[in-house]
Amino acid sequence: MLNRRTFLKTGLGLAGLSLSGCSISLQTSSVLISVARDPNDQYFIQTFTHNGEVTGCWPIPARAHDIAARPFSSEVVVFDRRPGKLLYHLDWHKPEQAIQTVNSDSLRHFYGHGVFSEDGRWLYTTENNLETLQGVVGIYDAGQGYKRAGEFQLDGSGPHEVAMMPDGETLVVALGGIKTHPDSGRTPLNPDNMKPALLYIDRDSGAELERQVLIDHALSIRHLDVMPDGTVAVGMQYQGDPGVLPLVALHQRGEPLKPVKATEAEWLSFHGYIASVCFMPDNNTLAVTSPRGNRVGLIDVMSGTLKTLIHNRDCSGAARTASGLLAISNGLGGIQLLKCQNGQAEEVSKAQFRHNQWDNHMLSLV
Repeated sequence: MLNRRTFLKTGLGLAGLSLSGCSISLQTSSVLISVARDPNDQYFIQTFTHNGEVTGCWPIPARAHDIAARPFSSEVVVFDRRPGKLLYHLDWHKPEQAIQTVNSDSLRHFYGHGVFSEDGRWLYTTENNLETLQGVVGIYDAGQGYKRAGEFQLDGSGPHEVAMMPDGETLVVALGGIKTHPDSGRTPLNPDNMKPALLYIDRDSGAELERQVLIDHALSIRHLDVMPDGTVAVGMQYQGDPGVLPLVALHQRGEPLKPVKATEAEWLSFHGYIASVCFMPDNNTLAVTSPRGNRVGLIDVMSGTLKTLIHNRDCSGAARTASGLLAISNGLGGIQLLKCQNGQAEEVSKAQFRHNQWDNHMLSLV
């Protein structure tokens, strides 16, 4: 068993390489991708390795959010942050090629997340209907330059992260329950009447197959990840004064949501906010991040128990690498690599991208 490492008294004051903006190295290893901002408030999509090599850089006009990799392709799609109306697609093998953009429908905006069908043909995105403020899943044909092909109406507001279940036919959606409109910025319009839920949707018909809810309506379900066996983990954000509430839960189809077990002090340390959720399926570990709490939480999946808290200032992105390690990014430009087992971890490496402020999410490409 690995030695338990908590890092509670040390932030990610990283040594290693210091890199600047879009300087590109042609060396490659395990490649990650994320969105970042530089000190001049310029935004860009960047591919890089955990040890500090930049392999590609694409400027974009505004802040973006999550990334989806198209199967059987070196193409990726990056989604505007709510209430943005653009998605970007690029070939990460060809950093010299220009980025391409696709606009949302005029009466829709993106919520920052999407997922491909297993064959890479269809892209499903979470969106807001600006007339009704109800959520929709937009459908885009990747084989036709991401032409919009239709949408599914959801019974609820504020869908956020969406993932594909292992059967390849079911979408699982984190329904945040929050109504917003660009005219009001990011302010919730229904704080007293939120109805968050975890939804399972048939990707062909759009039919709702299952809905799970928690007892507190202010626990907005925002992020999720899926294990190969169909276990779903959800991360939540409390829309109120942070209290002693479970912010992470596990789910199997046909069963109720099961909150992760943790102490009151441990839940309070997350400050009511979970940003990324990442399974390490070969290591019986679920990782969650909290930039507000400056914490990475590591959960033993079998027991459903929070085992380790790691201090990492402004941490948010989390990705499992091809070699089975956990990569964590933060808003100070840091990348930390951890080897996890049963909800515990030891640090493998860390690097500093000196002029980068990494955004909320990160994806491992190889």
